[in-house]
Formats: sequence, C-alpha cells, structure tokens
Amino acid sequence: MHRSLRSRLAFLALLLTFSVSTALAQHVIKRVSVGVEPRGVAVDPFTGHIYVANVYSGTISALRAGTVMATFPVDTLPYVVAINPVTNRIYAAGCNFLTGAGSMVVVIDGSNNHVITDIPLNQSCGLGTQGIALNLFTNRVYVSDYDDNQEVVIDGATNQIAARVDLQGRQPVGVAVDLLTNHVWVTLDGPDGKVDILDGATNTLLETITVGNVFINNLAINPTTRRVYIAADSSPSSLYVLDATSRQLLTTVPTGQFANDVSLDQLSNLIVVTDGQGNQVFEVDGSTNAVVATVPLSGSFPTGVAPNPVTGAVYVTEFGSAQVEIMTEK
Repeated sequence: MHRSLRSRLAFLALLLTFSVSTALAQHVIKRVSVGVEPRGVAVDPFTGHIYVANVYSGTISALRAGTVMATFPVDTLPYVVAINPVTNRIYAAGCNFLTGAGSMVVVIDGSNNHVITDIPLNQSCGLGTQGIALNLFTNRVYVSDYDDNQEVVIDGATNQIAARVDLQGRQPVGVAVDLLTNHVWVTLDGPDGKVDILDGATNTLLETITVGNVFINNLAINPTTRRVYIAADSSPSSLYVLDATSRQLLTTVPTGQFANDVSLDQLSNLIVVTDGQGNQVFEVDGSTNAVVATVPLSGSFPTGVAPNPVTGAVYVTEFGSAQVEIMTEK
C-alpha cells in the first residue's frame, strides 16, 4: 500500500476512534460582535483561532477564546473562509459586487494575520464564490465559482490555480472533500437537487447524482462514518443524509424553515445545521440521525457554522446581526 494512503487511513482511523462518543446538546454561552454581514466561519482546532468573513465590511475577524483578537481588511467582500491547520493558511473567497471587481481568493498567514497574496478568479462577478473547502492531504483548495459555472482548484503550495473544472453550465454552491477517496462533492443551484462528484486526483467529473426535487445549499462529509450531510432550504427544509460510498439517500431530518449551512464535529459525531429564517440551530446525532437539540439564537439569520472538535464549542455567524454566537456542550 502506498505510504500516503497508509497515512491517510491511519489518520482517519484515529478520528474514528474518537468519533464514537455520544453527541451532547449545546447551549449559547457568549455573543461576540464582529463586522457587518458575517457569513463564512472556520475553526483551527490546533491554535483555537476562529476566522469570520464579514461580507459588507470587507474584513476578516480573528477570534480566540470568545474574544476578537484582530479585524483586518481584505481586497474583496469575503463570503466564505477555510483553514488549513497543517500549513496555518487561511483562505477567504469573495466578490466585490460594490465595485464590479471580480471574484478572488485571499491567502492569509495564520501566524500573523497578514495577507500573503490575492488569487484572481475572474474579472467580473454577480453572486461570486459560494463555497470553499480544502484537502489537507493534497494541499488543494476548492472554490465554487458560481458566475462561471466552474470549480476552481488552487495549489496551496504555490498559490496558483491548478485547474478549472467545467460544470457544464451548472452553478456550484457548496463544496466538501471526502478525505478517504479524494472525491470532491459540489452542490448545484436549482430546484432539482443535483450534486456533482469530482475526482480530486484528475480534476474531472465522475458523476452527477440527484438528492431530490429541492434547492440544496452547503454540505459536509464525515469520511470515517461514510456519511454525507446536505442542507436543503426548500420549505420545509431538511438535512439529507447520504451514504458516501453508494451515493444513496439514507434519510432526511427536518431542520426548520431555511437550512443554509451544515458542519460537523467529527469527534463527537454531532452535525450542526443553521436555520436562517427560524433563527435557530439544529443539532443532529450522527449515529442515530435524530435531532438532539434545537437552540434558539438572539440575533437574525444565522448563516455559517463551524464546530471546534477539541473544545466542543460551536461558532455560528449571524448575517443580520453582525455577531457570532458561541455554543458549547460544557
């Protein structure tokens, strides 16, 4: 067996060892003011740093222990953000619809919060970059370029575009990587609930599957349990649970009025879904697919969500309230 594959399997086996613990319900412990229209959020479990993309402010807020350490401008209106904890690089993708500038990805050094470089994706944009994900093993960053109907692949070592995967007129929204197979799942806009699955090794389209006749948003993949979680915002909204290997739908879980983001704590096997219109968060036990808690929030339109598997905290951005709500099971 190839060494990289052995390392990958060992890493995933370690995570699986810890992921058998029972999911516990969360409760809000703190609210933190950030920039205007916070949307994307990502957690570095090694450093404990949290990064929030403030769309209208054109800034990134860096938090630690429930406190804003820094807020710094970037050369775009950032929609989504992702972290590579191995290289300590933060990737913020967005579109400046106020100036008509194109979409770009901003690369940030997590050790000092300085911008390393900007990676232009196109010359003009409307809805811009709707999703971002990365593969820790290959150091590839995947960005959903909604306007150009493509998934952009960035080499994290060189900060260069490695490929542009043509989605044949379909508009990508969320994106997630199956770390076990190096397959990239991309949710597509539209009422027919389609998902493109790409081969991360060749940057080619493997297949397109249909989840259901619903509008779908973001998604998350647990490579150890082989489960894929897709947030559908069609009313009433649901969490669609699929088998990552067979691609078959296993069940649906009701998640309020407008499910727009989903993330998971792989250690506790807790899946967290934001309900924008219901101003609440649904928590689902990944072992039973049962809702274990519905947590009301004080602000308006919760959008992004990111758990910290080390501390058990969950960070929720509220697009309409310029704040992050922090939940914990402790």
